[in-house]
Amino acid sequence: MRTWVKVTLAGFAACVLAFSLLAGAGAYLFFRHLETTNVAETAAKTEFDAVRTKFAGRPPLVDVTNPRAGDIRVNRVKHPQGLRASAVYVMTWNVEDDQMLKTDIPLWMMRFSSINVLSHLGVAPDRYRLTAEDVASFGPGIIVDYSEAGAKRVLIWVE
Repeated sequence: MRTWVKVTLAGFAACVLAFSLLAGAGAYLFFRHLETTNVAETAAKTEFDAVRTKFAGRPPLVDVTNPRAGDIRVNRVKHPQGLRASAVYVMTWNVEDDQMLKTDIPLWMMRFSSINVLSHLGVAPDRYRLTAEDVASFGPGIIVDYSEAGAKRVLIWVE
């Protein structure tokens, strides 16, 4: 076998190994910080309202008007005091089984997400284009606040 073939195969194997390690580390961090509890609707509403009040006065980074029709708008604004975000928090509540899910991950992991990669490559449509830098420069605040009447609630914020 020729030397350049060996080097190419070794490089490809190293890339696959690095990607696998990164994906494994991401899954480990996600599941390690994952917290699932059963809560009543009033308790869930209180928790959602507490986060909303913390960031009152600033519109969310992503405005989900009609997800079925693809009506999603990204408001690319920087934090007024120039603060930057470093962690992403996710809280969801499912009405059917009164189950609340909470997790947090470091913002640097978003740099490897498909949304970020596709946005940098220019593959994502303009209205869906959202990079990790957009989120970091948005600073502490709510990224997405979405609720589906009688079904679920999702709140994603950064600090």
